[in-house]
Amino acid sequence: MSASESELDRVVPEEWSVTDDDEGLAALVNLVVVLADSKFFLGRRFSDWLSGGPSLESAVALAAIAQEELGHARALYPLLEELPLVDTPGPLQRGAERERKYCMSCLSKPWEWWADVVAALILVDPALTMLFRALENSRYVDLRQRAARVPSEEVFHRKYADGRVRDLARTAQGRQTLQRRIDWMLPEVLMWFGPSREPGVAALKSQGLIEFDNDEMRDAFQTDVFPILEENGLCVEVGELPWERWNSLQRRLG
Repeated sequence: MSASESELDRVVPEEWSVTDDDEGLAALVNLVVVLADSKFFLGRRFSDWLSGGPSLESAVALAAIAQEELGHARALYPLLEELPLVDTPGPLQRGAERERKYCMSCLSKPWEWWADVVAALILVDPALTMLFRALENSRYVDLRQRAARVPSEEVFHRKYADGRVRDLARTAQGRQTLQRRIDWMLPEVLMWFGPSREPGVAALKSQGLIEFDNDEMRDAFQTDVFPILEENGLCVEVGELPWERWNSLQRRLG
């Protein structure tokens, strides 16, 4: 759906201009809903395990993390109402309000193992944080203000994640179970940043809405996360990614 420059200026005045084909605007709407849905379902999946963790202390900490993830989603959804596109996806409150979900497939269904929680803590959560870091200098003020708060709030998440990886990897059985869940999630997490030179991300970067491109975010994520996995005896070899199965709109494997 096309939007005029005057419509967009009314919403985000002087922050960016619409390109002739509005590719940047469409990419911005997609970016917001992908971040919001991903935070929403990550929080829901963590909430599912509040009574299934290995200890009471672990459950209490996970409950705090789940609430923060859901809070980030709630802060992002109102931005969709500001953007001058008709029929933008509505916010999620219970998860069933709309059929199409804009999140990784590994978040779309409840997890069977505690190792899934740990794998998501060390893979999915840092991937989302990396994208928020790329938005800290965005020209879209409302998005920038929301994004700027997230990395500092995620510091505890990362400490908790690193600790849970170490706990699970202390035994051979725990390490093997975690390795299987990492092998399942990692390809999709790496693809979530998008293919090289993706047009939508390129449009966002050219408009000053995002600071890093797909490969820069993916490389920074690997530099941040892979060492803790390797230190705990986990394999992080990256093979050929199945881009033929990639759904770029919903940011997930089909």
